[in-house]
Amino acid sequence: MTILPGAGAYWFEGNDVGCLLIHGFTGTPQNVRPLADYLARRGLAVAAPRMPGHGTTAEDLDSTGPEDWLGAAEQALAELRSRCSTVFVAGISMGGTITLELARRHSDLAGVVVMAAAVLPLEGLEPVVNDPDRPASIPAPWATVGVLTEDVGVGGIAYLEMPLGALERGMKLMAQVLEGLSDVTVPTLLVYGDADQIVDKANGPFVLGRIAASDKRLLALSDSSHEVTLDVDRERVMVEVYDFIRGHSKE
Repeated sequence: MTILPGAGAYWFEGNDVGCLLIHGFTGTPQNVRPLADYLARRGLAVAAPRMPGHGTTAEDLDSTGPEDWLGAAEQALAELRSRCSTVFVAGISMGGTITLELARRHSDLAGVVVMAAAVLPLEGLEPVVNDPDRPASIPAPWATVGVLTEDVGVGGIAYLEMPLGALERGMKLMAQVLEGLSDVTVPTLLVYGDADQIVDKANGPFVLGRIAASDKRLLALSDSSHEVTLDVDRERVMVEVYDFIRGHSKE
């Protein structure tokens, strides 16, 4: 297995406050690197694992599923907890969906940041996923420039095709997470781009209304699409995430 250049996991040593960053479906840790760098420069410990099946080939991804992704996230969280007494989790897209599941499982987390996460059905993709004669994969919507980000001058490392077996299993994870939203009680910052062409921005207020956390906020980014950690509002995302972490860290 050969990892694509720049697509590997990374870790930043820091103080006693740590943040686990989880990338999205078909993406890599590079897609959250600007946020990781920003937090690390401010003294935080940052872990950004590579989810199984990602950063190599789309065929590798098609042999994995939610159990693999959640297992990797749980392992990375346990390692971060062994180093830090105050731990946050932040994830984008599928990584945000996984973050919601981690929040449900671990009510002692200091807080979570959920960015562009889907829990509602992906209506545009359901017909092809449910087609008995479907191909093994289809071109990813973000193979077209300007879909993942409004800023066409930036881009992450991601597969340009979507394996439909893995996507179908990911959709089942979304349904599972939706059912467990009422068990999420940790402080939560939700971040969604109004111009998102991948995940309906309606997911933001839906999740906000369903989670049981008393400390929760929705940040809507009027100028950003799906990959909010790379898009035109990325500096605002960095500041908002850091302020959230600082405001919910132990004294």
